[in-house]
Formats: sequence, structure tokens, C-alpha cells
Amino acid sequence: MTGASTAILAAISGFIAGGFGLYLITGSLEKKKAYLSGKREQLKYFYSPIESLVKINSQEFEHYFKNDATNEDREFIEKTIWHPNFVEIKKVIMENAHLLEELPDEILRLLNYINIWLSDYDSVYIKQLKEAPVFVRPNGYSYPGESDDFIYQQAGALRKELNT
Repeated sequence: MTGASTAILAAISGFIAGGFGLYLITGSLEKKKAYLSGKREQLKYFYSPIESLVKINSQEFEHYFKNDATNEDREFIEKTIWHPNFVEIKKVIMENAHLLEELPDEILRLLNYINIWLSDYDSVYIKQLKEAPVFVRPNGYSYPGESDDFIYQQAGALRKELNT
């Protein structure tokens, strides 16, 4: 082999190796881009909306149980804050669950509580089978506070991951 042939073979080999390396890097970058896009969607369409709503509900929980809160105050909280927020949380979960690999148990417990609460709400305010207010623990079911903690943690972790 002549020097020119060797140089040509070396150039071709370098070109092929460089192209393969570029292919691997591009593929890796595309996977990372798709991964981050999925995480952005989880935060934007799932965790952030739910996080905002459960924070509002939590604040009103304190007002609901103040010593000077009347039944009218509690009805107001149930009708104008908790009911629309629970309906919206349920909607967000049902419409955006596909953004998660699977629904965490904490989200399922929250959804179960919401379904029970909305059923009791319907019995009180729509069908008028029970007296108002609905109360926060329908049929002995306590609100799953660990669900709120999980939502705050997930939203925070996603924000941190996406901002680094």
C-alpha cells in the first residue's frame, strides 16, 4: 500500500468513526430531549395544576375548622372552593394520567377520596338527602394528606430537574 492509499483509508475510517460518533451523540440528545419534554408535560398538565388546587383546599381546611366558623361558612367553603377544586383535580387526573408511566398510590387515594366526597356532596346539596355541610371526612374517610405531600414533592423535583 502506498502512502496515499493509507492516508485515504485513514481518512475514510475517521469519517466513518466520526459519523458513527455523531449518530450516537445525536440519538442520545434526542432521547434526553424527549425525556425532558415528557417531564415538562407532567409538570405543566398534571402536577402543577393539582398542586395549586390542593394548596388552596388546604388553606380553606384551616378556615373550615376555626372555632368561630359557622355552618354557613363551611357550606360556602364546600360549595365555592372544595367542590369546584375537587371536580377540577379529578378532571386533571382523568385527562392527563397518560403522562405518567403509572398512577402512584397517593394519586389513587386522593382520587378515591374525591369520588367519595363528591358523592356525599351530591347527597347533601343536589339530592338533599343529608344535612349540610358535607364535612371533610365523608363516611369516615379521612383526607389523604400524604397525597398532598407527594404532589408537592413531585412538582418540586420536576421543577428542580427541569431548571438544572
